[in-house]
Amino acid sequence: MQLILDDGYEGDFLKVENGKFVFQKSGFSVDYSGDLIPVCHKYYHSPKNHIMHFALPDNKPFAYKFDKQKLLKDLYEECVKAGVQVMLGAKAVGGKDNGDEVELQILRTSEEISVYGKKLIIAEGVNPTITEKFGLNEGRMHMATALVMKYFLKGVEGIEKNSWNLFYGRAYHSNAAVIIGPSIHGDDIMEMTITGDAKNRPTETFEKVVKESPLSPNLKNIEIVEKQGCSVKAYNASKKPYKGNVISIGDAAAMVEVEVQGAFLCAFKAAAAIEKELYGKNGFEEYNVWWNDSFEFCGDQYLRVAQGYALVPVYSDDEVDYLFSLVEGETFEGTYSQYKTPKLMWDGIRSHEDKIKTERPDTYQKILRINQMTLGGAIQK
Repeated sequence: MQLILDDGYEGDFLKVENGKFVFQKSGFSVDYSGDLIPVCHKYYHSPKNHIMHFALPDNKPFAYKFDKQKLLKDLYEECVKAGVQVMLGAKAVGGKDNGDEVELQILRTSEEISVYGKKLIIAEGVNPTITEKFGLNEGRMHMATALVMKYFLKGVEGIEKNSWNLFYGRAYHSNAAVIIGPSIHGDDIMEMTITGDAKNRPTETFEKVVKESPLSPNLKNIEIVEKQGCSVKAYNASKKPYKGNVISIGDAAAMVEVEVQGAFLCAFKAAAAIEKELYGKNGFEEYNVWWNDSFEFCGDQYLRVAQGYALVPVYSDDEVDYLFSLVEGETFEGTYSQYKTPKLMWDGIRSHEDKIKTERPDTYQKILRINQMTLGGAIQK
């Protein structure tokens, strides 16, 4: 639920103005009538609260949090007004590409029906079940299945307004960062996001974070306003997300997620591709070129994400404190990007390479080894 304002992010330039999300390069906009919260600072916290700071000059926002429910409601109403057939209470369960047409099987209440079309766009989200049934997961690696909980909390203390905060270390009882940031529900309610798996359930981690972590003093007076949860299958990205008459777009073909703005871009480009395909042109291949050029996870550089998000358990809490202390007081470029951030982070830490080599030779060897680690390897540690 964040719009990332980095120039050229996902191959476009996004502006938020006059009740619209404007995609300047692609030449389209999306109406939005909900609230916006600027995110101006990002802080990475170590167990002893050594802080890595990301910000732009003059308190300029590098992201906006928006109301996704409001956005989806407005889109739904716009689609209905335009005459789009919407099937509520329906779930796609299978189908096949017959060459001259595509069949999609749908379970609606207790009845299974089929619908037919010349082309099919699969936009099913991060857990690509229908993508799998049409053979579009071939060659992709299932790296992990994450369980995620988001808590909307009243009474959180000591967290800066309009900031995104990630807390790293085993002291927070999780290999992934515990995240606290602003909520669209108002200044007095913040969001906490916790990621785990079947063995490390986020609900149990939440209880430990509240009762026995460095964050406990900040959370002593909290009230849970709302809880949300999901299960996420993490695959590496599809290098060719189409086959025959079927194309898989957005999160369904991504390494976890394209963000909401990426989903809009995928939908816009896929619609253009379908139009070309129906007129006998190679629209899917054009989409494929754009897909591989626009999303960082389609290239080898995405593997460096492991450097930023394998801090735990690769490094001990003491090592995380030490590494963060090296760059404390510096301000890195403000960005929300999960790909750009670790590059900035490790470039900053490695600027102190000689000091690390002298003072912490074992830690230095870990840094050298992590450079060779793939994301899958980091998750499996």
